[in-house]
Amino acid sequence: MMKKSETLLITLLLFFGVLIFPASADDSVQLSPESNNSENSEISNVDFDYYTYFFGLYSQGNNVITRYGKPPVLETETQKENWNSTLEELSNEIKDTVVSKYMYPHGEVMSCGINAKGYFVILFKYGNVDEQLMDEIYSLIDNSAEEMGIQDIPVEFGYGTYREVIYLEGINRWYWFGENTENLSEADIYTLEEVMKQKTVMPVQKTVAAYGNIPLLKDKNETISWVNELSEIANATEEKITPYMEQGQVIRYATGIRLEVEINETLSPEEKTFLAEEIYQTIDQEARKQNVNNVPVIFMSTPEEGIKGSDNSNNNSESGSGSSSGRNESSKNNSIPGFGLLGSLACLCGGWRLKKR
Repeated sequence: MMKKSETLLITLLLFFGVLIFPASADDSVQLSPESNNSENSEISNVDFDYYTYFFGLYSQGNNVITRYGKPPVLETETQKENWNSTLEELSNEIKDTVVSKYMYPHGEVMSCGINAKGYFVILFKYGNVDEQLMDEIYSLIDNSAEEMGIQDIPVEFGYGTYREVIYLEGINRWYWFGENTENLSEADIYTLEEVMKQKTVMPVQKTVAAYGNIPLLKDKNETISWVNELSEIANATEEKITPYMEQGQVIRYATGIRLEVEINETLSPEEKTFLAEEIYQTIDQEARKQNVNNVPVIFMSTPEEGIKGSDNSNNNSESGSGSSSGRNESSKNNSIPGFGLLGSLACLCGGWRLKKR
């Protein structure tokens, strides 16, 4: 007999449509690695490596609202590391105020971090975020920055996409971050506060290429609908991706908030780039047939040890999270490999972070 926790996890997995496929090529398509915000076209919100979070939730696809201040010139890795450390110190200075006044469950802020251009980042849950609120938060950040000797601090405001749940004892169920808090007890509110104060653990991955856009997903229902759309595209392209797996070029093909393709790390950089372009063309063609333009796909590099370690166990794959830490081998016979409780949980962590108080 299944334990209650196992039943719950499997139900969540099926409900939110996180699937893994044996991971193909066809005509040419115009590739577009741009963000949803036209004036910030250098950002790909499909590539989560663009952001690092100091506290709050881990966002899966950001949409920029606006930017304040002037970004620094960061030419070397040392300069970037020093600037990141400075902004993390700044985040610690303002954390208590942000968490108690502006951050969920008291306000609309969900994440605090930095992006690859050196902007301090504040992300909101979807809603009516007005200019006055952003001005107020910017003043808080700017005043603290000036005390540290930083003038005209660069800050990016945006919406994030979150798929994180926590078990709250007061209501005896799993709770989606962003839900209404009116009926929560003080103890449950405190639990949410403590989660939001934590430093966000970032997944480790090596991005080969990031194409397309993750749309602005406003609530739980839109997120579920979007993941289901991607699952249909993955189903339709599965047969064309499988030959790449049989040749050992692709290790894993998965569906979450974006489509994910893991490429064999032993391939040369040129081969990885060519493979990503070729496979994206195939996926993009099918997505357009299903009225999804600029479909989001991330291509990541997978170590060779991941292939050897799977030992033909794709039918019980310990599939990775959205950071793609787990690996699969190819299979001619399986359309959707089965996976046990541990594999399911690992897969869920890409689109979900399940927390227990």
